[in-house]
Amino acid sequence: MTTPACKPQFHYDGLNGLVKINDCKTTQTSSACAWADVELQASNFLACRLETTGPIALCYYSGVPGGTGDTPGCVLSADKKTATCDCYKISKNTPTGATYSYVDINSILNKRVYLTTVAVCGKDGSKCLNGANVATNPRMREAPVCLAIRNKTLFPGADVVSDYTPILTTQKGLTSYSCTSNIYAGCMTAPCHATGSVDHSTGLPLVRCDCPTFDGPNQVGNPRINEVDTCTPADDFVWSSAYTPPTMPTVP
Repeated sequence: MTTPACKPQFHYDGLNGLVKINDCKTTQTSSACAWADVELQASNFLACRLETTGPIALCYYSGVPGGTGDTPGCVLSADKKTATCDCYKISKNTPTGATYSYVDINSILNKRVYLTTVAVCGKDGSKCLNGANVATNPRMREAPVCLAIRNKTLFPGADVVSDYTPILTTQKGLTSYSCTSNIYAGCMTAPCHATGSVDHSTGLPLVRCDCPTFDGPNQVGNPRINEVDTCTPADDFVWSSAYTPPTMPTVP
């Protein structure tokens, strides 16, 4: 339901006018807003076939750039309401084996698409293809949010949108570094635009995503944080993160 606590404080030039930002309370947690990127169980991750949606952005490894994993950067805006994050563009079989991407149902920023998706898939996503059933029941129906990604109606004007895929886990690693309370970038379903740049460590195109921020507890998945060892990095860098993630989907 709509809650005053989830009134958006961020604005997308040229995009907010086309999209009603989700102001619903999407979870019964202290981090109830969509841009907090809260995941409670594997079924929350709605599975979308890259073959039909087209490419997406992976911001999971955005934060403090460089390090052993040579991951991309994510920089806070002056008002700290958004962050500009460089993210990997993932397409079907690029990198090799990429077949699905996953959208956290609790974090859909487009209110219309969120309400439609919940009506079809249930509030937990269990009535649609998701991270809990994709390996055993791949014939389950895809969520309406997958169609919105394909039709570019999630954020009209964006080249791609951000969601999740585990396809780089083997190369870039995975961790769960707990942060008690700090500003982080909640990039799920954020709009992104092409940069023309290519990441030299993966060979993947880089896109630039405008991610809302949230101030609260979170767990950073980027192993780079083990090198930096801080939830609040210097030089206005910020981690792309989420709160209390379940077991991540393992099917690429």
